[in-house]
Amino acid sequence: MAEEKAAEAGDAPKKKGKLLLIIVAAVLVLSMAAGAAYYFLVIQPAAKAAEEGGDEEDVKARHAKSKEDADSPDGKKKKKKKKKKGEKEEPPAFLVLDPFTVNLADTEQEHFLQVSMTLQVPGEVAAEEMKKHMAMIRDQTLKLLSSLKSAELRSTEGKQKLADTLIDKIAEAADQDDVELPEISKIFFTAFIIQ
Repeated sequence: MAEEKAAEAGDAPKKKGKLLLIIVAAVLVLSMAAGAAYYFLVIQPAAKAAEEGGDEEDVKARHAKSKEDADSPDGKKKKKKKKKKGEKEEPPAFLVLDPFTVNLADTEQEHFLQVSMTLQVPGEVAAEEMKKHMAMIRDQTLKLLSSLKSAELRSTEGKQKLADTLIDKIAEAADQDDVELPEISKIFFTAFIIQ
């Protein structure tokens, strides 16, 4: 009995020593992993930014812009206004247009389109600027809508193509008139009836 207690007493310091060694090793491994993560996520991007002549935020913005241009389905670069450093991003504003009713360009049978849409712009200031140029926006919209055929507009893809084309046409008209028009990020159709 006395021998068993002595054997257990001898094993206890060995177990505590192994446990302590395992804990120390785990702390060292975690410290090295944290140091490596800090290096790759903080120090290395900052060094690259300094090399390229800007700060880390500039490098991230350039990388995001080049990726966005590469991902563009039509290969066209879209104009984006740069956000100034420290400037808060304003929530988007929605500009509701009066409904449009147009005759479509179908030749075999007359069709007309009645559509209501809402433009998404970068903020309230942009929405107020857009309102100043509403005549041009409505003109471009009417011209585009009346040039289309009903078959082009019946599918979801056709409606999306219409929205994308309309954004481009409004931007082109603004450029021709030397008007600084805010970017339209999306067009939402709130009613779309073809008869």
